[in-house]
Amino acid sequence: MSNARKIMVLGAGDIGRRVFHELAHSPNDRHVQLVGRDEETVLRAANLTRFCSVQRGCTTTVSHAQTDITDVARTAERISAFDPDIIFLAVSYQAWWVISTLEQDAFKRVYAANFGPWLPMHLVPVMKAMEAVRLAGSRALVVNAAFPDAVHPALAAIGLSPDIGIGNVANNVPGITSVAADELGRSTADVEVRLVAHHYVSHRLSRTGNSGPAAMGLGIRVDGRDVTAELDVAALLNRLPAEYRRTGGLPGQTMTASSALSVLEPLADERDALVHAPGVDGALGGYPVAIENGKFRTVLPDGMTPEEAHAINVSGSVQDGIGEIRPDGTVVFEPSAMAILAEEIGYDCPEMKLSEAEGRAQEIAERFAAYRERTTR
Repeated sequence: MSNARKIMVLGAGDIGRRVFHELAHSPNDRHVQLVGRDEETVLRAANLTRFCSVQRGCTTTVSHAQTDITDVARTAERISAFDPDIIFLAVSYQAWWVISTLEQDAFKRVYAANFGPWLPMHLVPVMKAMEAVRLAGSRALVVNAAFPDAVHPALAAIGLSPDIGIGNVANNVPGITSVAADELGRSTADVEVRLVAHHYVSHRLSRTGNSGPAAMGLGIRVDGRDVTAELDVAALLNRLPAEYRRTGGLPGQTMTASSALSVLEPLADERDALVHAPGVDGALGGYPVAIENGKFRTVLPDGMTPEEAHAINVSGSVQDGIGEIRPDGTVVFEPSAMAILAEEIGYDCPEMKLSEAEGRAQEIAERFAAYRERTTR
């Protein structure tokens, strides 16, 4: 009997396919399965990955399955049949980059609302996926790509938060590490960055070189010693959108896929690692995280308390358009952010209970579709 670690990638969009493809290229014993709603798309993507894996001499088992995330019972059947050790959720009703397909002036206006008001588009499919995980009785570790900074604390209220997220806070750590290493004349392997930051901040850093009106927490260590105070941190960060600028947008999702793999690979290989991740164990925002024996522990910058780290992430959440996530999962949106969507697409939602999320997702999808049609005529 094979002892291959089984990883299910649930969602066959851009990020799901990228991560699935990379997971299949491993010397370790694995079985990776891609699951999506369109049989033809999933079959072709799985076969492409399988053939590329064979070409490179890998022996990973590659398979595929079909389900629609809205069909909780069928999704639970797929999970039960595969019995994964790890599930990677790459499900969303509307990917973050979709608004960039608007006419430029319309895009700029909608973009100003930030990410928070779009929460229903990410929360609902993740909630349905987690309902399927529970219905299947699965013990898999669940790793989520869809706005974990806010989705996880909201779903934690009803016991449906994935275990950990990917991307966001992690996406800037390699850039900061590289800038610091070059400044210090050291290898990147010698530099340990510890970053506490919400999605709002992580989205800004590579584009503007600062956290704007939100707070962030950053510690830089070399040889086990904190050297943050010895560096001009503001000057280092300002270099991210300058000589350290990188490809962004949809092509730049290579970075997000790498951040996902930084979490998934240690879990698949059952080894410890220090990573960065949002939404760990239902937390708001992003943290440095130690993976130890398949469990997660936050590792804060030297001298920072958990309360300070949480306050940093709350400040980012507010700037992203979410003022509060109440203990019952009710989400309170920032009036200034919601006013932009109300003006532009006619969608206004001051606060949202979890029971209302599905209806809100449908409403925002319909209103955005109509808006896109109006603005592209």
